[in-house]
Amino acid sequence: MKYDVCVFGGCALDQTFFQKVDGSYNDTPDNVSPGGKGANQAVAAAKAGAKTVILTRLGKDDIGRKILDNLNFYQVNTTNVEMVEGLENDYSNIYIKLEDKDNEIQRFSGAINSFTPEMVKQYKEVILKSKIIVCQLKVPKEVTTALINFCYENHKILILTPCRPEKLSITEKENLDLIDKISIITCNRKECSTIFNTDDIEACVQKYPNKLIVTLGSEGLMYYNGKRIVKMPAIETEVIDTTGAGDTLNGNLSAFLAKGMDLEHALRKAMYASAMKLSQSTAQAGMPYLEDLENFIQRKRNKNFAYSEELNYALGIIKDAYDSVKYTTTYQINTKADDTLVTDIDLAIEKYLIDKIKEKFPDDHFVTEEYCSENQLGDRSWVIDPIDGTAHFIKDDGLWGIQMAFYDQGNTRFSIIYLPDKNEIYYAAENVGAFLNNNKILARTSVPLEQSIVEFGGSIYKQMPIKKMVLDRLIKKEHLVVSNVLHINSCCVSYANLVSQKTDALVISTTRPWDVMPGEFLCKMCNIPVYYLDPNKKVRLITSSDAIKDVIFPK
Repeated sequence: MKYDVCVFGGCALDQTFFQKVDGSYNDTPDNVSPGGKGANQAVAAAKAGAKTVILTRLGKDDIGRKILDNLNFYQVNTTNVEMVEGLENDYSNIYIKLEDKDNEIQRFSGAINSFTPEMVKQYKEVILKSKIIVCQLKVPKEVTTALINFCYENHKILILTPCRPEKLSITEKENLDLIDKISIITCNRKECSTIFNTDDIEACVQKYPNKLIVTLGSEGLMYYNGKRIVKMPAIETEVIDTTGAGDTLNGNLSAFLAKGMDLEHALRKAMYASAMKLSQSTAQAGMPYLEDLENFIQRKRNKNFAYSEELNYALGIIKDAYDSVKYTTTYQINTKADDTLVTDIDLAIEKYLIDKIKEKFPDDHFVTEEYCSENQLGDRSWVIDPIDGTAHFIKDDGLWGIQMAFYDQGNTRFSIIYLPDKNEIYYAAENVGAFLNNNKILARTSVPLEQSIVEFGGSIYKQMPIKKMVLDRLIKKEHLVVSNVLHINSCCVSYANLVSQKTDALVISTTRPWDVMPGEFLCKMCNIPVYYLDPNKKVRLITSSDAIKDVIFPK
């Protein structure tokens, strides 16, 4: 079996005490629940949607069984958990301060001290079949050393949380070699100072690009990406209990990296997860599931947006609209007056969206492809294309989507493109930015002309003479000057390809609002320029590539 995340570490029973107004604590804990850094990180990764396995040892008693049952409840794979007779389980007394909700922890170690280097050999197949390995420094150092060396020798990504930072201190020269072998180290300011024997955090991160990540509490976190120091501000949230916030960060970071996300996006998303945990009591129960995290990110990011209520609502119902029809296996296909195709699914999705929007915003207006195509744009208009690329939908090739834009007081305010088969949702909001699956779409990187791809989107036959002129200019001596030219009869996919850098330029002539408003606003929020190829502004070239622009508009 293959895994996204393998956590190698200990488990514990957390006994939490909340400080009273008079400064004292109860004699008995206010809450008792499974915890421990290894278990916490495994649960966080599993709740974030990663296929997660834990390698650990537990005492075979009621406490051990409770910890094991809890891991199974959160769908962490426990096949390799060792239940040992006579072994005492770890537990912690956690004291939550009333004023700042920070915690002081008294740890009592048992099973975690029984880990041995032989466990790395014993479970090597599990480690090798995992994308990301996560460990801490709470086990005996020789065990962590064996794991670091094994992962390094086998080119496995290892994330280490140095909760015993003195074990990794560079005052011991052999630790410099270990640090070099670790893929990512996540630590707080105090742990960083202990490891590197300095308070100069910026100097530390610059020595270890994309490796050393230092959390700074209310100041967020810091790391060096090889070109500049990246400082990510903390996510504003109500703090109830800080227990497990760091483990939430690391579990989510490992989950998102395992899914192929780049470090910057994975870290930012993990920070949102940590912020959610801070607002909940206890460690594991307070960690977010992925769906709740996505909703939290949207609410937080859009909270100062003037149309945040409309945007957040639209992001929910556009997925619901597809869910309402996705199990339909038979449907009718008809031809409209303009010779384009329409199906029962188009009509059902559009009706669903209109009905839902009317429930929430009964006075709003609609400009849509099927029911309301004669309406004119005005204040508070919803522009909807229920299936953009109906021919592709019928072919079941995945090159279709649902899209909408919201228009008010003379401007598009936000837009959404949802590609169900690709599980991609793009959205853009005025003065907020553009996002793909809740990850901010970053500035485009420059691509050489010979590596570029130009796409013709929408109906190929419209304004054909101008498009032929563009194609002729892309051909020199019977060869393309770019890498490739392609055409997709689905505007939303073409715009999505452009902003996600699957293509480098888009030539499009369609002007109907439901076809182009969502995508062109998305491009606008990505700062991708539009150039007009005819005096009537019907054919547009949308590209950030000066090289492509210069070929199509020769001087």
